[in-house]
Amino acid sequence: MRRAAMVARVLAVVAALGVLVALAGCDADWYEDDWDDDYDDGSSYDKTVYFYLNVADEDGDPLQNVTVWIDGTRQDDKTEDEYERLGNQFPPDWRGWRYNWSGGPFWFDVRGCSGGTCSIEIMVSRSGYQTQRSHVPFDRWDPREIYVRQTFVMEPRSGVAAAEVVTAPQPPEKCSLSE
Repeated sequence: MRRAAMVARVLAVVAALGVLVALAGCDADWYEDDWDDDYDDGSSYDKTVYFYLNVADEDGDPLQNVTVWIDGTRQDDKTEDEYERLGNQFPPDWRGWRYNWSGGPFWFDVRGCSGGTCSIEIMVSRSGYQTQRSHVPFDRWDPREIYVRQTFVMEPRSGVAAAEVVTAPQPPEKCSLSE
């Protein structure tokens, strides 16, 4: 008898929940948000970004102990005193490219960007050198996984104000290994 009463209560709760769902209806926002992410058209709001930086002095030698900032956040690792090379998993024109700092994955969501285009700032700084920065643009239609390479040639400066930042002489490049 107790078991039958418990089953009856459970069925009553389930029926009540069913009535609430039927009266409340479905929320269209759920369908809209998830439909776009589930539809595989090669685009995505969520981006995973990896960075490879070549930070050099005026002679092209690796400049070590440079602080790297990605999207306003100072990275723990600084540039190395030797270069490494990108491997065969990259497009042919990227293979063998030299870098002395790599970082990632970094995750970004383009839904919060004005106009649907985001820009990630890369900045490098070291005492006695001119601070440089560049911006990597991306949007929903870029691949989910993005690789960025950037060359910075830092010039020694004395008496440079800490807040003075110049744009890097070369723009960043990006690619995807899934294209």
